[in-house]
Amino acid sequence: MTHAPHSFPPGRWRSRWIWADPATATGGAPSPRHTVALRTTFDLSEVPGQVPARLVAVSRYVLFVNGAQVARGPVRSNPRRQPYDDLDLAPHLRAGSNTIAVLAYRYGGPMPWYLPPSELANDTAGGAFVLEADLGGDRWLVTDDTWQGTVLDGWTATHGRGVSGRGIEQIDARPLPTDWLDAPSLEWPAAIQREARTVGEPGRHEPPTYPIGPFGPRPITWPQPVPIALTAAGGGAGGWTAERIVVGAVVADVEGPAGATVAVRAAEFLDAEGTPAPTEHDAGVTFTLDGGRRTLESLDTYGLRGAVVELGDGAVLHGLSIHERLHPVTGDATFRCSDDDLNRIWAVGRRTVTICSMDTYLDCPTREQRAWTGDSVVHQLVDLTTNTDWSLARWHPRMAASPRADGMVPMACAGDVEHYDFTIIPDWALHWVHSVWNLHRYVGDRDEVAELLPVVESVLRWFERFCGDDGLPRDVYAWVIIDWASVYTEGVSAALCGLWGRGLLELAEMAEWLGDAGRAGWARGAHERLRVGFEQLWDADRRRYVDSHIPGRDRPMASQHGQASAIVGALAPPERWDRLVEVLTSEDDLLHASFSVADGPSLPGADIGVGDFLRAWTGHPDVPWWDAEREVVRAQPFFRYIVHDALAAAGRSDLIAGQCLDWRWALERCDSSLTETWYGGTVSHGWSATPTRDLMQRVLGVVPAEPGFAVARVEPALGSLEWAEGSVPTPAGLLHVAVRDGAVTVDSPIPFVHAGQTYDPGHHELPA
Repeated sequence: MTHAPHSFPPGRWRSRWIWADPATATGGAPSPRHTVALRTTFDLSEVPGQVPARLVAVSRYVLFVNGAQVARGPVRSNPRRQPYDDLDLAPHLRAGSNTIAVLAYRYGGPMPWYLPPSELANDTAGGAFVLEADLGGDRWLVTDDTWQGTVLDGWTATHGRGVSGRGIEQIDARPLPTDWLDAPSLEWPAAIQREARTVGEPGRHEPPTYPIGPFGPRPITWPQPVPIALTAAGGGAGGWTAERIVVGAVVADVEGPAGATVAVRAAEFLDAEGTPAPTEHDAGVTFTLDGGRRTLESLDTYGLRGAVVELGDGAVLHGLSIHERLHPVTGDATFRCSDDDLNRIWAVGRRTVTICSMDTYLDCPTREQRAWTGDSVVHQLVDLTTNTDWSLARWHPRMAASPRADGMVPMACAGDVEHYDFTIIPDWALHWVHSVWNLHRYVGDRDEVAELLPVVESVLRWFERFCGDDGLPRDVYAWVIIDWASVYTEGVSAALCGLWGRGLLELAEMAEWLGDAGRAGWARGAHERLRVGFEQLWDADRRRYVDSHIPGRDRPMASQHGQASAIVGALAPPERWDRLVEVLTSEDDLLHASFSVADGPSLPGADIGVGDFLRAWTGHPDVPWWDAEREVVRAQPFFRYIVHDALAAAGRSDLIAGQCLDWRWALERCDSSLTETWYGGTVSHGWSATPTRDLMQRVLGVVPAEPGFAVARVEPALGSLEWAEGSVPTPAGLLHVAVRDGAVTVDSPIPFVHAGQTYDPGHHELPA
């Protein structure tokens, strides 16, 4: 798949929003998903060298050209700034007759992956599709009422709620002729044109129209579909499995009498006998047959390790597969070292982020498929350090820059959570701020950072409203999660202060880079007040920071989170760093405690349910079950990126390779993708992939020394490893590092700094 070879100019499109006439439905109004089939035919005397096209839909589409599936879209976004998809149709066209066919569907409400426009805006909210393509010689292919369209009865989906947020998708073959993709003609009625008529406008059929736009070309690379066949346990019905978690559309080769069904229930987990074991969070799709043999494909996307299939009377399933469509991993980034466990952890972390990378970064492809604002910082860092395609790493922060009226960004964006806006996660917004700073350091695009900086400022100023004269945010409302670990946050939260402090310094750095002294001055002033006030959380007797401070109450509880945040937020004086490193790494004093268990440890591999929401609502018990005078709560996998950043900031990157070996606990739950927490949850959670980043940034030691990676910093820290080598992406190409026998070999396409000295691009042999 290729992007269109030229940019489309701003202004009114030639094409019109279209849909199928609802009167063509025979089974009543389908709810909540409404699916239509659209098509047109046209002749070409010869195929131009390029046929740039752009298209978008409310809510989604699948595009076919001459019988082949070419694209699915559009990219997930807030509809008020929806990008269009752009591509080159020329490779799919032929001299003579050509057929363009589309499955377009409108969700009846918000979904984990879909934020609807207002239903009161205009009739495009009821479903709309638009496409235009430049056929050359002033000839254009456009959507209008010369197209045909029909409503597909039975192509619906139940509207789930709760964590999984979805139900059972329904695909009915009966209303869709077998030859609909390439038949010369069909007895379908003409498509109807949608009109975008809003208050104060006369209305028109052509984009751009409020509230969809669409604005600008596709911001991310097209995925390359990969068919993955599932293996049947026997007989077609029963269990079908894959070798690892796979993600994509479900494709079924089915046969049987009209009206018979094939129900496919996805499963993330297999039982002890290797049979798929769906849970309440797993979704599924039911195919209804038309009396012949068909290959049918789901519209929605599923992440699964296996599936349970139920066959209706007379139905036969000849094959079941997943068509994966994941954000591509390009280039030849590598990592190898003397510890095979770390090599496995690096590769599994890369795969985990891959299956959580579709049209944005997902928490997981199985249970939710939501774009959580904070989770994605780890996904992004893995892409920036192991993938030469940075388009998704740049898109997600821009997509999540969707501030509410109070300046805070939603806890999950472009989906049901942003739509309902039932609460926020303040600390997730601070992880989002860090993702913008990552763009500043790695990409260094001044316009991109300048566009995002006002949202960064609005997020950081939100916390100032909770600050007293001591500069400390206290009693911050909403869901201050920090991590699934048992971290006390009431009153003044050490971890929250540290994350806010880091964000303030990052805003100051970016603002100064852009020459914005006003924003930088405010941020540095707020940070200084915070730094001075933060001393209230220092426990001088135990020489550590307590998790939360409430005047007049003894609260000795402490965690890795509080100590690490104090360092990364530059709130702890450097003379305390050695002690804080000791607190962070003293195995005898670290314990596993989580929200999920109120009266005992949540040990790795225990398979405990993640997230006891009742405790999240009522808070922790006043008296923890552990020895709070001595013991320190461990971070779960997500927050370990902060813990490791703190070790690096304290000059102890040499400890990080050993710290990454904790992920052997994760490999015990699943050897092909990473667990949500040490003790349970999904086994496909991208936020757990910190070691993949760390082995590049800390062990090989490659990070930007200047914004935009104009200069690299190369400071390997092997710890107890005998050797390590790898290749790290930069905008100018891969930077190769090998550390063996007391020597560092660097092949760099850009200048780099090592041990305080700057080196030109090229090959260098240096002492370790």
